[in-house]
Amino acid sequence: MQVYLIRHAQSENNILSEENIHRRKVDPALTEMGYRQRDILADFLARANKPDERFELSHLYTSAMYRSLLTAQPLGVGLNLQPQVWPDLHENGGMFQRQNGRTSGFNGMTRSAIQSEFPDYGLPDSVSESGWYDAELGMEPETHSLFRAIKVAKALRERGHVDDVIALVSHAGFLDILLKAIFDQLPSRPHTMRYYHNNTAITRINYQGSRPVLHYMNRVEHLPPEMRSF
Repeated sequence: MQVYLIRHAQSENNILSEENIHRRKVDPALTEMGYRQRDILADFLARANKPDERFELSHLYTSAMYRSLLTAQPLGVGLNLQPQVWPDLHENGGMFQRQNGRTSGFNGMTRSAIQSEFPDYGLPDSVSESGWYDAELGMEPETHSLFRAIKVAKALRERGHVDDVIALVSHAGFLDILLKAIFDQLPSRPHTMRYYHNNTAITRINYQGSRPVLHYMNRVEHLPPEMRSF
Protein backbone atom coordinates (compact mmCIF):
# COMPACT_ATOMS: atom_id res chain seq x y z
CA MET A 1 0.00 0.00 0.00
CA GLN A 2 1.07 3.55 -0.71
CA VAL A 3 -0.06 6.53 1.36
CA TYR A 4 0.28 10.15 0.31
CA LEU A 5 -0.05 12.71 3.09
CA ILE A 6 -1.07 16.12 1.70
CA ARG A 7 -1.42 19.38 3.55
CA HIS A 8 -4.30 21.67 2.57
CA ALA A 9 -3.70 24.76 0.42
CA GLN A 10 -3.04 28.17 1.96
CA SER A 11 -5.88 29.20 4.27
CA GLU A 12 -7.01 32.62 5.43
CA ASN A 13 -5.47 31.92 8.83
CA ASN A 14 -2.11 30.98 7.33
CA ILE A 15 -1.45 34.57 6.24
CA LEU A 16 -2.14 36.14 9.64
CA SER A 17 0.72 37.71 11.57
CA GLU A 18 1.08 38.17 15.31
CA GLU A 19 -0.32 41.68 14.89
CA ASN A 20 -3.60 40.52 13.34
CA ILE A 21 -3.99 37.05 14.83
CA HIS A 22 -7.18 38.36 16.46
CA ARG A 23 -8.76 37.95 13.00
CA ARG A 24 -8.30 34.19 13.17
CA LYS A 25 -11.33 32.27 11.90
CA VAL A 26 -12.56 29.06 13.48
CA ASP A 27 -12.99 27.32 10.12
CA PRO A 28 -11.29 29.45 7.45
CA ALA A 29 -11.58 29.19 3.70
CA LEU A 30 -8.64 29.33 1.29
CA THR A 31 -6.91 32.47 0.11
CA GLU A 32 -6.84 33.41 -3.56
CA MET A 33 -3.40 31.81 -3.77
CA GLY A 34 -4.71 28.77 -1.92
CA TYR A 35 -7.31 28.16 -4.62
CA ARG A 36 -4.58 28.38 -7.25
CA GLN A 37 -2.35 26.01 -5.25
CA ARG A 38 -5.08 23.37 -4.97
CA ASP A 39 -5.79 23.49 -8.71
CA ILE A 40 -2.10 23.11 -9.55
CA LEU A 41 -1.87 20.21 -7.09
CA ALA A 42 -4.88 18.49 -8.65
CA ASP A 43 -3.45 18.87 -12.14
CA PHE A 44 -0.08 17.53 -10.98
CA LEU A 45 -1.60 14.46 -9.33
CA ALA A 46 -3.77 13.74 -12.35
CA ARG A 47 -1.06 14.23 -15.00
CA ALA A 48 2.17 13.05 -13.36
CA ASN A 49 3.59 10.29 -15.50
CA LYS A 50 7.15 9.70 -14.39
CA PRO A 51 8.38 6.09 -14.39
CA ASP A 52 8.81 6.20 -10.61
CA GLU A 53 5.80 8.36 -9.78
CA ARG A 54 2.34 7.80 -11.18
CA PHE A 55 -0.33 8.89 -8.72
CA GLU A 56 -2.78 6.12 -9.42
CA LEU A 57 -4.84 6.87 -6.34
CA SER A 58 -7.62 4.51 -5.36
CA HIS A 59 -8.91 6.38 -2.28
CA LEU A 60 -9.07 10.03 -1.27
CA TYR A 61 -9.75 11.09 2.32
CA THR A 62 -10.06 14.56 3.78
CA SER A 63 -10.55 16.18 7.15
CA ALA A 64 -13.92 17.85 7.77
CA MET A 65 -12.38 21.31 8.17
CA TYR A 66 -13.41 23.72 5.42
CA ARG A 67 -9.90 24.42 4.09
CA SER A 68 -9.30 20.70 3.68
CA LEU A 69 -12.69 20.07 2.06
CA LEU A 70 -11.94 22.84 -0.43
CA THR A 71 -8.47 21.47 -1.18
CA ALA A 72 -9.82 17.99 -1.88
CA GLN A 73 -12.50 19.26 -4.27
CA PRO A 74 -10.49 19.50 -7.53
CA LEU A 75 -8.50 16.41 -6.54
CA GLY A 76 -11.68 14.36 -6.57
CA VAL A 77 -12.66 15.73 -9.97
CA GLY A 78 -9.21 15.39 -11.54
CA LEU A 79 -8.62 11.88 -10.21
CA ASN A 80 -12.21 10.68 -10.68
CA LEU A 81 -12.48 9.80 -6.99
CA GLN A 82 -15.14 10.47 -4.39
CA PRO A 83 -13.54 12.30 -1.45
CA GLN A 84 -14.37 10.58 1.83
CA VAL A 85 -14.56 12.74 4.94
CA TRP A 86 -12.50 11.30 7.79
CA PRO A 87 -13.11 13.54 10.83
CA ASP A 88 -10.10 12.18 12.74
CA LEU A 89 -7.84 13.98 10.23
CA HIS A 90 -8.74 17.41 11.61
CA GLU A 91 -6.12 19.85 12.88
CA ASN A 92 -4.74 19.70 16.41
CA GLY A 93 -6.84 21.84 18.72
CA GLY A 94 -10.06 21.26 16.84
CA MET A 95 -12.75 23.87 16.32
CA PHE A 96 -12.16 26.64 18.83
CA GLN A 97 -11.90 30.38 19.24
CA ARG A 98 -10.28 32.49 21.95
CA GLN A 99 -11.90 35.82 22.79
CA ASN A 100 -11.50 38.03 25.85
CA GLY A 101 -9.55 35.35 27.68
CA ARG A 102 -12.18 32.67 27.06
CA THR A 103 -11.98 29.64 24.80
CA SER A 104 -15.13 28.41 23.07
CA GLY A 105 -15.65 25.25 21.04
CA PHE A 106 -17.67 24.96 17.84
CA ASN A 107 -19.34 21.95 16.25
CA GLY A 108 -18.07 22.44 12.70
CA MET A 109 -20.03 22.24 9.46
CA THR A 110 -23.27 20.32 9.66
CA ARG A 111 -24.01 17.33 7.49
CA SER A 112 -26.45 19.26 5.31
CA ALA A 113 -24.00 22.17 4.92
CA ILE A 114 -21.26 19.83 3.67
CA GLN A 115 -23.69 17.99 1.38
CA SER A 116 -24.90 21.29 -0.06
CA GLU A 117 -21.45 22.60 -0.98
CA PHE A 118 -19.73 19.25 -1.57
CA PRO A 119 -22.52 16.96 -2.81
CA ASP A 120 -20.17 14.27 -4.12
CA TYR A 121 -18.37 13.71 -0.80
CA GLY A 122 -18.87 10.58 1.26
CA LEU A 123 -19.77 11.28 4.88
CA PRO A 124 -19.59 8.97 7.90
CA ASP A 125 -22.49 8.78 10.34
CA SER A 126 -20.47 10.79 12.86
CA VAL A 127 -21.04 13.91 10.74
CA SER A 128 -24.52 14.94 11.83
CA GLU A 129 -26.85 17.92 11.80
CA SER A 130 -25.06 19.01 14.96
CA GLY A 131 -21.71 19.07 13.15
CA TRP A 132 -18.73 16.76 13.55
CA TYR A 133 -16.62 18.22 16.41
CA ASP A 134 -17.39 17.95 20.12
CA ALA A 135 -17.74 21.62 21.05
CA GLU A 136 -17.63 20.74 24.75
CA LEU A 137 -13.93 19.98 24.33
CA GLY A 138 -13.28 23.63 23.55
CA MET A 139 -9.68 23.59 22.36
CA GLU A 140 -8.84 19.91 21.94
CA PRO A 141 -6.42 18.63 24.61
CA GLU A 142 -3.05 17.43 23.30
CA THR A 143 -3.67 13.92 24.62
CA HIS A 144 -6.80 13.74 22.47
CA SER A 145 -4.86 14.81 19.36
CA LEU A 146 -2.19 12.17 20.02
CA PHE A 147 -4.88 9.52 20.45
CA ARG A 148 -6.40 10.45 17.07
CA ALA A 149 -3.01 10.20 15.38
CA ILE A 150 -2.37 6.76 16.87
CA LYS A 151 -5.88 5.71 15.83
CA VAL A 152 -5.37 6.81 12.21
CA ALA A 153 -1.90 5.22 12.09
CA LYS A 154 -3.39 1.94 13.34
CA ALA A 155 -6.09 2.05 10.64
CA LEU A 156 -3.44 2.56 7.96
CA ARG A 157 -1.24 -0.21 9.32
CA GLU A 158 -4.17 -2.63 9.26
CA ARG A 159 -4.60 -1.90 5.54
CA GLY A 160 -0.90 -2.24 4.81
CA HIS A 161 -1.23 -5.62 3.10
CA VAL A 162 -3.64 -4.43 0.38
CA ASP A 163 -2.78 -2.71 -2.90
CA ASP A 164 -4.59 0.55 -2.15
CA VAL A 165 -3.04 3.90 -3.03
CA ILE A 166 -4.41 6.39 -0.51
CA ALA A 167 -4.24 10.17 -0.22
CA LEU A 168 -5.06 11.94 3.05
CA VAL A 169 -5.70 15.71 2.93
CA SER A 170 -5.02 17.09 6.38
CA HIS A 171 -3.18 19.80 8.34
CA ALA A 172 0.38 20.73 9.29
CA GLY A 173 0.05 20.01 13.01
CA PHE A 174 -1.83 16.76 12.60
CA LEU A 175 0.45 15.46 9.84
CA ASP A 176 3.36 16.04 12.21
CA ILE A 177 1.95 13.82 14.92
CA LEU A 178 0.53 11.32 12.41
CA LEU A 179 4.04 10.71 11.05
CA LYS A 180 5.25 10.27 14.63
CA ALA A 181 2.44 7.79 15.27
CA ILE A 182 3.22 5.86 12.07
CA PHE A 183 6.87 5.54 13.06
CA ASP A 184 6.20 4.72 16.74
CA GLN A 185 7.29 8.06 18.22
CA LEU A 186 4.00 8.46 20.08
CA PRO A 187 2.89 8.84 22.76
CA SER A 188 6.27 9.04 24.49
CA ARG A 189 8.12 11.50 22.20
CA PRO A 190 5.68 14.03 20.70
CA HIS A 191 8.01 17.03 21.04
CA THR A 192 11.44 15.68 20.10
CA MET A 193 11.21 17.24 16.61
CA ARG A 194 8.65 18.43 14.08
CA TYR A 195 7.81 17.08 10.63
CA TYR A 196 6.68 20.20 8.80
CA HIS A 197 4.58 20.43 5.63
CA ASN A 198 4.19 23.46 3.39
CA ASN A 199 0.80 24.16 1.83
CA THR A 200 -0.13 21.33 -0.58
CA ALA A 201 3.13 19.52 0.24
CA ILE A 202 3.19 15.78 -0.42
CA THR A 203 4.74 13.04 1.72
CA ARG A 204 4.86 9.44 0.52
CA ILE A 205 4.90 6.33 2.70
CA ASN A 206 4.96 2.78 1.39
CA TYR A 207 3.78 -0.10 3.54
CA GLN A 208 5.59 -3.40 3.23
CA GLY A 209 2.96 -5.38 5.03
CA SER A 210 2.54 -3.57 8.32
CA ARG A 211 6.01 -1.96 8.08
CA PRO A 212 6.00 1.69 6.93
CA VAL A 213 8.82 3.05 4.78
CA LEU A 214 9.22 6.81 4.27
CA HIS A 215 10.05 7.49 0.62
CA TYR A 216 10.01 11.30 0.78
CA MET A 217 8.34 14.18 2.57
CA ASN A 218 7.27 17.81 2.11
CA ARG A 219 7.68 17.81 -1.67
CA VAL A 220 6.34 20.94 -3.36
CA GLU A 221 7.96 20.88 -6.78
CA HIS A 222 4.49 21.02 -8.36
CA LEU A 223 4.29 24.68 -7.24
CA PRO A 224 6.35 27.49 -8.78
CA PRO A 225 8.69 29.03 -6.18
CA GLU A 226 6.61 32.18 -5.79
CA MET A 227 3.56 30.10 -4.80
CA ARG A 228 5.21 28.05 -2.06
CA SER A 229 3.87 29.00 1.35
CA PHE A 230 3.97 27.87 4.96
